[in-house]
Amino acid sequence: MSRRGFTLIELMVSIALTVIVVLFLYKALSNQEIANKILQKNAQAVQDKALLYELFLRDLAQAKSIKIEPLFNKNYRILYLTTTNSLHQIPTAHVAYFVHEQNRTLVRLESAYPIKLPVPSENLKLIFADPLVSGVDRFIVEEVSANRAAREPLPGEKVPPKSDQNGTKEYLLFLHWQKQKLLLDIKH
Repeated sequence: MSRRGFTLIELMVSIALTVIVVLFLYKALSNQEIANKILQKNAQAVQDKALLYELFLRDLAQAKSIKIEPLFNKNYRILYLTTTNSLHQIPTAHVAYFVHEQNRTLVRLESAYPIKLPVPSENLKLIFADPLVSGVDRFIVEEVSANRAAREPLPGEKVPPKSDQNGTKEYLLFLHWQKQKLLLDIKH
């Protein structure tokens, strides 16, 4: 009676084939994890951009007053608003948007009292500071005038036909950060 079993060579070949299949499966799983991380990062960037867009839109649409101040750096402006849109439950919020020069972070200041930069140290406890995005290269807000040739057009800006003069003002807001751009055209 002869018993036939697996030879050593057959066992080694089957183990080698199993190892190769496991390596391919591991590589596929690793690639899937990398793709998931990239998708999550892109989805988060899209969500952050949408939230930022909504915040600007609400602030500017509900603004009672808007004031824009240029800075010594032509890539940045300071935007002062009095608005009913509040992140901190203030009925009439005074808001200032500015880019912190050292770390290039767009910051939204909100207070129940008017804000003027630089803020005196005794008023700091009255102000909520919300950092929005970092790595800001440009933050420009311009009131659109009838004579658009008087200023440099913003990236992505289209020159619309002349609108009626019914007392509404139009503002363009351009924000460029970390390879992302946001351009808003808001009538107030």
